[in-house]
Amino acid sequence: MPSKPKCADSPPSLRSRAEKRLGKPASTTEHNESSRINHELEVHQIELEMQNFELRIARDDAEALLEKYTELYDLAPVGYFTLCTSGTIRLSNLTGATLLGIGRASLINRSFGQLIAPQQRDEFKDFLENVFADGTKHSAEFELADSHLAADIVKIEASRCSNGMECSFVMHDITDRRKAQEQMRISEIHYRRLFEAAHDGVLLVDPDTCKIIDANPFMTKLLGYTQEQFIGKELYQIGLLKDQNASQAMIHELKISHEVRYEDLPLKSKAGRKQEVEVVANLYQEDGRSVIQCNIRDISLRKLAESVSRRNVKLEREIARRKVVEDDLKKNRKELSRLLRQSRLQQKQLRDLSRRLLLAQEDERKRISHELHDVIGQTLVGINIHLAVLTLGSATAAASLKKQIRQTRLLVEKAVDIVHNFARELRPSLLDDLGIIAALEAYVQQYNEETQIPVKLNAFADLDQASSTVRTVLYRVVQEALTNVARHSKATLVEVTIDSQLKVIHMTIKDNGQGFALNEKGGSKKKNRLGIIGMRERIEMIGGTFHIISAPGGPTTVQVEIPAP
Repeated sequence: MPSKPKCADSPPSLRSRAEKRLGKPASTTEHNESSRINHELEVHQIELEMQNFELRIARDDAEALLEKYTELYDLAPVGYFTLCTSGTIRLSNLTGATLLGIGRASLINRSFGQLIAPQQRDEFKDFLENVFADGTKHSAEFELADSHLAADIVKIEASRCSNGMECSFVMHDITDRRKAQEQMRISEIHYRRLFEAAHDGVLLVDPDTCKIIDANPFMTKLLGYTQEQFIGKELYQIGLLKDQNASQAMIHELKISHEVRYEDLPLKSKAGRKQEVEVVANLYQEDGRSVIQCNIRDISLRKLAESVSRRNVKLEREIARRKVVEDDLKKNRKELSRLLRQSRLQQKQLRDLSRRLLLAQEDERKRISHELHDVIGQTLVGINIHLAVLTLGSATAAASLKKQIRQTRLLVEKAVDIVHNFARELRPSLLDDLGIIAALEAYVQQYNEETQIPVKLNAFADLDQASSTVRTVLYRVVQEALTNVARHSKATLVEVTIDSQLKVIHMTIKDNGQGFALNEKGGSKKKNRLGIIGMRERIEMIGGTFHIISAPGGPTTVQVEIPAP
């Protein structure tokens, strides 16, 4: 026989509801023992189903409550954190992570103290120790380490958890409040500065008691009373109004219109000096309470000025004349400005003309060089050949005639060399035929032979790809610089370096001679150094820059930079 199910522990309400749901009464006879057992089993099964149903409802309710709790926890307007005794973050809501500007996953197991500004980390450590030391609630304000976060300053309210190993705290963003407090503090400072430095007398009066509660330094200077003597007195007691009734009438009017103005009030200082003042009183609210501010201005000088102004026709004429003069000055300024612009334009035109003259000069040199080399040079060579033939055909000629012909040939050969040298100086043919590198190498070799000054030349291979104008300018600058070295520097070595970086041609010419003093514009202080001006103009006319580094007794360096097309 199956064992009897244990239903005795089931709540009566649950069993009664199960039997009611089953709808069949239990049998009490032994003959129907099996029916009774079946009945008990059926009731028990229904009880289990009902319990399961109720558990599912409880689970759903718990999940709903958990979801609401999670939503309230994460979306709360403040940050919630759980920390262990070492300050490590165990839990954080989304708001807290947002305020710190760090993902919530990255916050877990991170030291909260490292998020505090360095100057307050020791203070935060003591704060955390106090939280774990007792079960009371603690609060403090801290600055965060990163000033670019959503929150700069936070208020933390923390208390120890029941397990004693953790604490939970709430973090409020008080950045705006602190800024507002700081702005209010600054405003109060500004107001106090204005109050203290005002050139009008200022009195603050309590409208309820009609007594003065503050006075600025100018007011004490105006009437000769100390600030302590002002405090607690009514306006009529310092002579501002004639009696107590007038004082009360002013305050009554202020409460209605919030502003009262008095013109030409007579006022006597403590020392007896009489003066006329203008009074403007305003009623306003300060920290929820009413305050009357009276601005007292001494108009004695203004009154005097008004009386003088009636006899001031001459002064008005002078003012009108000065206005005319000012207008003339403005016109002169405009004319000067126009002349300055015109001068700058003429300077630009002069630079363009100089550039064109240099280019024309270079073309003319090239033409004359070709003429000397191709025409005059060839003519002299032809004369020399004819003289040679004449010498051969005059075997029987007198010895004196042969000597004259030989001397004439020597003069012609010398003239040919002079013409060739002159043509090369005007425009080296190598510059047009073989390029700037070959022309510079030939010039450096000739320069070394003539001056006995060695020159080291380093130039990048693609220099010959530069435009004809750039190559000509570089050649002329090297030529002029080496000429200056031979004439003035007493150098024993010159280095010429030409390279290209970032589409800019860089040229450096450096000697080890005795330098010279530079003027403010970077040129020589000696007036005869026109070669420097020529080099600078050649470089600047093609958009380059020219610098000289030198000092008496030291080396000289010429630096050139030209944008490469």
